[in-house]
Amino acid sequence: MSNPPYEVIILEDDLVLASILKERVNSIEGFHCEHVFSNPVDFLSVKISVDIILLDVVMPKMNGLEAIEPILEKYPEVSIIMNTIKDDPDTIFEALKKGAMGYLDKQSYNVNFEEVLQSVARGGAFMTPKIARIVFDSFQKPKNVFESLSKRQLDVTNGILEGLSYKEIADKYDISVDTVRMNIRMIYRKLKINSKGQLFHLAQKR
Repeated sequence: MSNPPYEVIILEDDLVLASILKERVNSIEGFHCEHVFSNPVDFLSVKISVDIILLDVVMPKMNGLEAIEPILEKYPEVSIIMNTIKDDPDTIFEALKKGAMGYLDKQSYNVNFEEVLQSVARGGAFMTPKIARIVFDSFQKPKNVFESLSKRQLDVTNGILEGLSYKEIADKYDISVDTVRMNIRMIYRKLKINSKGQLFHLAQKR
């Protein structure tokens, strides 16, 4: 006797894409999709059998990232696969941290669609190559300690690191000395430091 198919539910507010995804799931042996929801709130209001969820991020009522934890609380054994156009590292890491087991980028979802379903169904995890590359690049790329600074604050920072006086910095960037001082206060506050020495120390980590 063959095993019952894995029940897949699609949470997607683009109804045309949702229909395509549903048809695609049902074309793969061992998988079945009966239900589609346009937002997580409607899905969480019912109790149905589900093994795998294809979850978009940008949706009405509740976005996909917010939905991960309540979904897993209600369905602890379910496997969540993100299927989204959002491919920035912050979104990817938050989804994985909250419990997603797969990540598809919508632009090329069909290339790896069956692969991600099969992998997650076997208890594994899967990211499309594009998403995996973004994750690896994020791990390998050193964090710029000055990325929170504005353009003007970076100019002033660079002036300090070049050994310029406040007046020389003001002349170089055509601003007042008071503006230089104000930006230095903001720089110290953002970087949580109190001196030029600490600023030079941070610069060495870039």
